Amino acid sequence: MGGLESLQRFDKLSPVCRDAGKAHDKPTEIFQSDGADRWFFYCQPLALTNLKGEKLHGTVYIGFSLNILEMKLNAVIHRLLPGLGWSMVGVLALGFLGAFFLSERMTRPIRQLTRGAKAIGDGALTTQIPVESQDELGFLAEEFNLMATKLRELDRLKDDFVSSVSHELRSPLSAISGYVELLRSRPLATIDPIRADKALATIQESAFRLTEFVNDILDMAKLKAGRFDLRREPTDVLEVAEDVMALLQPLFEKKSIEPEVNVPADLPVLVADQEKIRQVLTNLVANALKFTPPKGKITISAKNQGDSILVSVKDTGIGIPEEARRLVFEKFGQADNHDEAGIVPKGTGLGLAIAKGNVEVHGGRIWLESESGKGTTFFFTLPTGAGNGAGA
Repeated sequence: MGGLESLQRFDKLSPVCRDAGKAHDKPTEIFQSDGADRWFFYCQPLALTNLKGEKLHGTVYIGFSLNILEMKLNAVIHRLLPGLGWSMVGVLALGFLGAFFLSERMTRPIRQLTRGAKAIGDGALTTQIPVESQDELGFLAEEFNLMATKLRELDRLKDDFVSSVSHELRSPLSAISGYVELLRSRPLATIDPIRADKALATIQESAFRLTEFVNDILDMAKLKAGRFDLRREPTDVLEVAEDVMALLQPLFEKKSIEPEVNVPADLPVLVADQEKIRQVLTNLVANALKFTPPKGKITISAKNQGDSILVSVKDTGIGIPEEARRLVFEKFGQADNHDEAGIVPKGTGLGLAIAKGNVEVHGGRIWLESESGKGTTFFFTLPTGAGNGAGA
């Protein structure tokens, strides 16, 4: 501390510190103030022994001016204050920029999702939201993209269905209208009997096609609603298979396709809805006929698997592309494949969906195996107690 004033202050406090040391025999802190001047002293008593063995007592004390300390601290603060101010400004600026970039990073994916959802809602089904993260927002964007893809697929299936339905309705209705007009254009007695008979046969066939189409629509609606009645009765798979092949024999002959039934006679008799099983086989064989070129072969096979019977319909047709196989059992779903002439067979896309529903309502399952250019095999199982399956 130094200075005459300090020495005078020490001299003045020496008796006080010595007395305090004697009284307490321990360090003592003393605070003094005489107006504007404030001092703080620390007194430490000492007990020493000299070379002669005499004990000496004394007091060590240290003091400093609180005013001077405060002045020094204020000077330091005044020097640091501008720098601290700029540091605070820098910290605030960095915090603001960090918050801005963090907010932008979080809100940008949300804005993209919002724009994408609006575009999809407006009918732009080709919209794909860019996925830039692996968090919940990225997962949500992937789900939006998947939804858009499915909606686009459904939209295409809807268009294909409308086109197929138009064809299925227009063709028989045009035939009926044309032949009815012919029969009414002149007295029946003046029309060639052979031509009249052909007209009536065409009208009957067209009416049958329309009836079958309407029945398919109704069956699909019942399956969807879960109101499908089963008329359980003993069902011989061999008998049903032969009936289906006989029913479709004219189509086999027209395309020069060889039918074959490979069902053992000792196969267990099922208790099932015979008409529904017949419909399954009819739809599968009719589908095989559409995609099998002339000189091909279609085979119905079956074998006993103990608790179920495995039935298959195998063709030597054009096969089904791998990317289209998941669609064949969907309502209105059709494989986008064609024969060697580039012709895509027409249909409503209901036949295989109905077959799937009929099998599953009996407690079985249906699937397919296919190879492009080498044919397709449809398999389905029927529990030997199929009559215990679900019904309405």
